[in-house]
Amino acid sequence: MTDHLPTRVFSALAGALLLLLVLWGGIPLILPTLLFVHWLGTRELAEMLARRGIALNTPLLLAGGVLVFLFSLPQLYWHFPQVPWREVALGLFLLASFSYELLFGANLPRFAFGLMAFLYLPWSLGYVLLLRETPDAAMGLWTLSLPIVASFATDIGAYFIGRTFGRRKLAPEISPGKTVEGSVGGIVVSFLALVVYTGLVREVFPFGLLELWLFSLLLSLGAQLGDLAESMLKRFAGVKDSGSFLPGHGGLLDRIDSLLFAFPLTYFLVVLFT
Repeated sequence: MTDHLPTRVFSALAGALLLLLVLWGGIPLILPTLLFVHWLGTRELAEMLARRGIALNTPLLLAGGVLVFLFSLPQLYWHFPQVPWREVALGLFLLASFSYELLFGANLPRFAFGLMAFLYLPWSLGYVLLLRETPDAAMGLWTLSLPIVASFATDIGAYFIGRTFGRRKLAPEISPGKTVEGSVGGIVVSFLALVVYTGLVREVFPFGLLELWLFSLLLSLGAQLGDLAESMLKRFAGVKDSGSFLPGHGGLLDRIDSLLFAFPLTYFLVVLFT
């Protein structure tokens, strides 16, 4: 693990810079990026599940992702706020999935895992589009940076503190390398990172210290839960990495697993507090 640390750090920095560029560009850059992430993430999921003999309905899943992204565009909510657009996309995907299985084999595992993949990947990623414009285009960039800072800080804190002080296993059946000490370290480092980050640009964040603490705690826990959820999928499939997208980091899902839970949670918290 130590031998690969420089590669991991370089890949993480390159990925972070690219991500910031995409987010700064707004919806015109975010939407095609999400489509690419959805396509590659779906392929990684399909390859992992295929090792257990489970086939995803990839074309339907990809089409459902496009639909939920389009129905997550803030412009729809501005002009038609009375319509629950994302729930409409979910309902249409459910109807299409049921109809497909009724016509072509009634493969319930394919249906169940397809629904899981839909909620896990495009449904969660769709919140990026909403966050980028919440509460407006200028503030949205800063809002969207919160889960990114929290997730990266959690990963760094959990990794180094867990390696140094880790003794008690956090979830040995899912991810034997993760420890309780590392989890607590991730929460602490995430809190400190958000305090420093929001302190540097205090005028754009309308949060008090108590709200910031709650944000940090929940986002760090959400990031760790996302990491463990993907570890569970990999353990189920019997693979070490979801793919080989980034050198030293494994697949794309290995890099965005914590964000998949942090993005929706951030949206809920921001709407609640602002």
